[in-house]
Amino acid sequence: MIRLARQRRLQWTAGLLGLIALLALITAAGLAPPLEDAASSLFGPVQRAFRQAGEPISELVAEIEDLGRLEGENRALRQRIAQLEAENARFREEDIRRPGRLALLELIGASSGELLPANVITRDLTGLRTVIGIDRGANDGIAAGMPAVAAGGALVGVVTDARANTAFVRLVTDPDSAVRVLHQVSRTEVVAEGDTLGNLAIEIPWTANVELGQMFVTSGLEGLIPYGLPLGRAVAASGTAEDPFQRVRLQPVAPLEQLGQVLIQTSAAGRRATEPAP
Repeated sequence: MIRLARQRRLQWTAGLLGLIALLALITAAGLAPPLEDAASSLFGPVQRAFRQAGEPISELVAEIEDLGRLEGENRALRQRIAQLEAENARFREEDIRRPGRLALLELIGASSGELLPANVITRDLTGLRTVIGIDRGANDGIAAGMPAVAAGGALVGVVTDARANTAFVRLVTDPDSAVRVLHQVSRTEVVAEGDTLGNLAIEIPWTANVELGQMFVTSGLEGLIPYGLPLGRAVAASGTAEDPFQRVRLQPVAPLEQLGQVLIQTSAAGRRATEPAP
């Protein structure tokens, strides 16, 4: 076995030496360039075939790299567009809410009482209650029973619960709400109650001669609600002359569905002392 391995190594060494000697003779005889040309002619098409076969792969790799770069750029553009849309929506909301805030400030300036602005931060979405939450509370001097008004001075509702930094206002359309009001024309005083449809309803004697479109304002004869706050406008009536009272549906003057800010009247100043003559 050892002798056989040694013979193979000697044969391999002898063959290698022979190949070296043959290459030396070819070079010395000037036959190397023709052989190189022949090898080039023989293997050139194979090389070109491999090169041509590899070109689509290279192009595909380049396209994949370009797609990755474009995807990154598109992602950045989408993020920028989303940011700009958010900023635009915020600015638009500021433009929408600015007139309401200015109206509230004008109302504060014209009022002889203390009016505290507050933002609406929550709303009952169950449909069983019409209650809003505001970002002011007992720490700001708010207490249960204080009235909340909207721009223009229309009554929104009454504070029912005041916590440290928040409070809840029962809107005038809540089924548990009842506000004493005056028919602005006849000066007849009645109670306006909320209903489950988001309206106000009253029962008033036929002698008041209520017509559609006429206004009802707060009478100021109860609790902390001042006199003369617009409450609702007559939009429908029902009943017959045989009935002692006519049932009238009022549409709230305050935009209760779009409230963003309200004013809470925190002081007794400016509340009704004497009702002006009709």
